[in-house]
Amino acid sequence: MARYTDLGEDEVFALAGRYGLTLQEFTPIEGGAGNTSYLLQSRQGEFVLTLFDDKSRSEVEKLGRLLLLLEKHGFPATPLVSTVQGGITVMYADKPVMVKHYISGDVCRDLDVAMLSQAGAKMAMLHQLAVPHQLLEPNHAYGLQLFESVIGANIDTRYESWLAGQIAYLTQKIPMDAPRGFIHGDLFYDNLLFDGDQFRAIIDFEEACYYYKAFDLGMGIVGMCSDDTTLAPAKARALVSGYQSVRELEEVEMMALPLFCEYAATATSCWRYWKYNIHTPIAKNAGKHWQMARLAQQIRGMDAAIFQNRKSI
Repeated sequence: MARYTDLGEDEVFALAGRYGLTLQEFTPIEGGAGNTSYLLQSRQGEFVLTLFDDKSRSEVEKLGRLLLLLEKHGFPATPLVSTVQGGITVMYADKPVMVKHYISGDVCRDLDVAMLSQAGAKMAMLHQLAVPHQLLEPNHAYGLQLFESVIGANIDTRYESWLAGQIAYLTQKIPMDAPRGFIHGDLFYDNLLFDGDQFRAIIDFEEACYYYKAFDLGMGIVGMCSDDTTLAPAKARALVSGYQSVRELEEVEMMALPLFCEYAATATSCWRYWKYNIHTPIAKNAGKHWQMARLAQQIRGMDAAIFQNRKSI
């Protein structure tokens, strides 16, 4: 059972007041994997209040400074709201709370090629931003180090055996000279907002880190161009084409893109295994890790040309 914190009416009103908001009503927001969020309707407008169950105050403060930097650069992300005292967070029951402006827009599960092209271009813009290293983790939160930590849990031994093989394969094959930089780290379709077919914003930067840029693109291909078990090559090409309209992939990145897609699918699979079987066991999701494992298996051996427009092959 998930162990997220539910806030009562008095608590939400009090927390909103600490951000200078005159709250009128609030509604729980579903879908947070490690936090509790509420949509706030106030006299000052609409905002989102998030209580982080899985992060320390220092981690959330770092996230807040990153969001302020994105706003300074004019990047379409979620603007932060400062506390009455000018801070980023307040605490509730020893857990950090942050408030952000609400951005109107829709999450679209089935993105068309035009929307994917826009998303790819925005991802490339993100990868070109200069972000101080002290605001970023040096590795992806559910990269190879998480793979190693779940081996031996003996909950699904067949899966753990497969994952051990993935560790050996990816460790050997990942090109260490592939460019690194500021990445979002979790670019699934549900972290993008659109107004109709027009891009609005990228949200949820909790997994932002300093890591392989091609890994982020691979995560985007997995998270926007598949149905969890099957990759759609035409959609992947649209995402990559949009990306390259802003930042051209280096040869080492393009050649290794299938590998980074496999890595991203494996990482998502491992996170699901850890989250739903070890960290917060949820019976209905206990086997969900196999969806992305099968996608990783499907991607293995794909030619990099599948991600390029036909005219450039």
